Amino acid sequence: MRKIKKLNFIILAVVGAVLVYGCEDASTVVTESEKTVAEYQTKQDAVARSENVDEEALKILQKATDYLTSLECFRLKTATVMDVMQESGQKLQFGYTLEVTVKRPNRLFGLRTFDNGSIRRFWYDGTTATMYDEKEKAYGKIPVPDTIDEMLDYLEEVTKNPRPLADLLYNDLSHLADLPVSGVYVGKSYLEGMACDHLAFRGESVDWQVWIDRGEKPFIRKVVITYKELTGGPQFIAHLEQWDIQPEITDSLFQFSPPEGAQRIRVVVLQPEEEKEGGAQ
Repeated sequence: MRKIKKLNFIILAVVGAVLVYGCEDASTVVTESEKTVAEYQTKQDAVARSENVDEEALKILQKATDYLTSLECFRLKTATVMDVMQESGQKLQFGYTLEVTVKRPNRLFGLRTFDNGSIRRFWYDGTTATMYDEKEKAYGKIPVPDTIDEMLDYLEEVTKNPRPLADLLYNDLSHLADLPVSGVYVGKSYLEGMACDHLAFRGESVDWQVWIDRGEKPFIRKVVITYKELTGGPQFIAHLEQWDIQPEITDSLFQFSPPEGAQRIRVVVLQPEEEKEGGAQ
């Protein structure tokens, strides 16, 4: 049997709707479909013509990131899918749900449940990052920097693994405005009845879209990332379904205690390039 390529999850890597319409009149369906295609073609043309970042799009993104970084603590639940290209050229989708709790500036807990039933948990307590795989009953832990931002940067450097959605967990999100080389305000869009602003940005290696709630609290509701440099242009899609800005938590949530029978595995961490050049041992 041909081996199926799945998501490549590296230990200690951190980590995001189909609307069915019914119409009685078939001619109405055709008319509305043509109208929708025309509207989306207009939007696509606008994106294609964009040579810089639309100020309106940046303003909406800034409002969302300012609100998010103002939260001292929050819990987020997402449903996520990722395209994985097969050697045959076929594109398959695999997914997971993610629940992550953040307490600024240096506490984080994550729970990922994959579509094959596997479960992994992640703890960050300000000094150590730990990943536990329930199926394998194994965990690995390494010392890390003392803020969420530095910890995420460090893990990205040592794992060399994409970490979609981790960008939303930083204490400082100003870097998001520096990423795109172009961007536009696509328009008003509805996600499960919620009115959102749909923004589209282009970067050097990825294109990304974001849907931001137009309500009093500008939550990010959906993220789509297209990896342009990878064969087939696979996409990462995350629906940010639940935001809780007043979760009931204690510091024990961020402390790892090995379950009975769990085995610790050795984690080999390659030093970041800058540290190598500086003569780190």
